[in-house]
Amino acid sequence: MRWALVAALSLGSASAFGQQVEPGEWDFVTDVTMPGLPRPQQAGLRTCLTREGTRDPLRWSAHRLPSDCRVASMKLGPDSVSWEMDCPDSRMRGSGKARTADSSLTAETQLGGGASVDMRTKTQGRRVGPCAQ
Repeated sequence: MRWALVAALSLGSASAFGQQVEPGEWDFVTDVTMPGLPRPQQAGLRTCLTREGTRDPLRWSAHRLPSDCRVASMKLGPDSVSWEMDCPDSRMRGSGKARTADSSLTAETQLGGGASVDMRTKTQGRRVGPCAQ
């Protein structure tokens, strides 16, 4: 199942958290669990995070969320960010959190809509060097 990435974060509002994530080439591995899946599904993503990309933690997942999801609220810390999502067309709500340490990060999201949908993602990321030209 292919999900569309949530892209509604304001880059300015995540700047305190984004300063903790160094721009460059990053590897991300995301595990997705949902009822009905026999085991977690895993996907990898290697991407160049620009300064703007480091300020948007929802760009750090190899799996995608429904395209109608929007960030309803966000709380920032010096090395963490958490957010609440609302997906009105899909009739789902969710939340997420991310934390940085050195040149790595971890992120988790949860998205649900009644008893039929309970998607959880866990992402591990690490900076591997400068972006390839």
